[in-house]
Amino acid sequence: MKDTANKYRYLYKNTAIFAVSSFSTKILSFLFIPIYTAVLTTTEYGTADLINTTGILLIYILTVNIADSVLRFSIEKVEDSEKILSFGIKVLFTGTIICALLLGLACYVELSNWPVIYYVFIFLFFVSSAFYQIMTNYLRGIDKVSAVAVSGVISSGVIIGSNILFLVVIKVGILGYLISMVTGPIVASIYCIFAAKKTIRQMFFSKLEKATQIGMLKYCMPLIFNNIALWINGSLDKYFVTGICGTAETGIYSVAGKIPHILDTCIIVFCQAWNLSAIKEFDPEDKDGFFSKTYNVYGAVMAVGCSMIIIMNIPLARFLYSDDFFIAWRYSSILVIATMFNTLTAFIGSIFSAARSTHIIATTTILSAVINTILNIILIPKLGPSGAAIATVIAYFAMWQIRLLYLKKIMRLNYNFLKNIVTYALLVLQVIFEHHLNHFYVGQIMCVCFLMIINLSELKMVAKKLLSV
Repeated sequence: MKDTANKYRYLYKNTAIFAVSSFSTKILSFLFIPIYTAVLTTTEYGTADLINTTGILLIYILTVNIADSVLRFSIEKVEDSEKILSFGIKVLFTGTIICALLLGLACYVELSNWPVIYYVFIFLFFVSSAFYQIMTNYLRGIDKVSAVAVSGVISSGVIIGSNILFLVVIKVGILGYLISMVTGPIVASIYCIFAAKKTIRQMFFSKLEKATQIGMLKYCMPLIFNNIALWINGSLDKYFVTGICGTAETGIYSVAGKIPHILDTCIIVFCQAWNLSAIKEFDPEDKDGFFSKTYNVYGAVMAVGCSMIIIMNIPLARFLYSDDFFIAWRYSSILVIATMFNTLTAFIGSIFSAARSTHIIATTTILSAVINTILNIILIPKLGPSGAAIATVIAYFAMWQIRLLYLKKIMRLNYNFLKNIVTYALLVLQVIFEHHLNHFYVGQIMCVCFLMIINLSELKMVAKKLLSV
């Protein structure tokens, strides 16, 4: 077994690689928000977000999350890696046919008043994004992490370039936004194919042993329910807001998620690296404290980062959002807390994945989704989009708590529960201050200071590691 230093070195190395690819492109994407809110109306932005959200749901269901199995089984080297990749692509091909039939039927019966071209873009988004997921997970599985990072830069670069061309130069509005949404994954997938260095025959016609096929499906199929539940937690509220408040409000609520995306970007960078480490270094006893220390530091950094984003929420909203979208600041800070709890559940979920306990991931997420749905029905008619945001926070908090209870059966994880509760109570108090008249910045600053004091030992550890790097 690797010593502790090597475990951290592997985690830091992968985090750094993903950070290089993510931060530059994500920052550029973030700076494009003023263009989106200036060029697109609230209704157009809401429609585009619903198209994207629908495509993601179809990926969760129709690919049976085979990309997760491609990653796991490639890491474990159960069989030749190209056979695992080939099986994943075959599963996607089957899902693509079903997707085309379902969208064709939905268009024929006029399930929505959308034009045909919107259904075409849902299909293109499904195919391009699902194939890109499989290819990047395969590259991670064979330890070509640098290639995954480069593909991320390519995808974001193409999306940004397409947005400039179609939104600013040619000015084709929502159509240009949708074209950009599918072009990035397509171009990045082409790069991934070359980076994999596999022939067409290896990628599409290699034959995997029947037992391994069954094993891959058994591993990923429970994740269908998990990802649908995740989709409910993250996206169903948009449909409720559309039905109760209108598409324009959905556009405002959707753009409110862009500020929490700052925290989400950091999470994605770390979680991509952590997922690999959790699988490679899984130890139910956590003898050297690798998992416990990482969890405590991770939680502290996320909480302080969350607090800093909340205090900058309104200034960021003034910079990023046009006048019609500015009211979105009311929901952004609440969604920042929801994002933080989601990060904690994702961390624990990686441990369940490492233990091949994907059924626990599914069960806990489904319970959370039920809570979220019930709260959406109760709160949105009374509070509007704020009710949707509050429902999301409560649902993710519940999932975090439930997963911690299940985790006791899987791993011995040491953490200070009381310290965590005080930390998160301070974040809620800070949001209350923010929504107070004149936003009570003195109270908000006090919350930030108390959070840093409470989590000082973990922050010192991070600072020491960064200085050593």
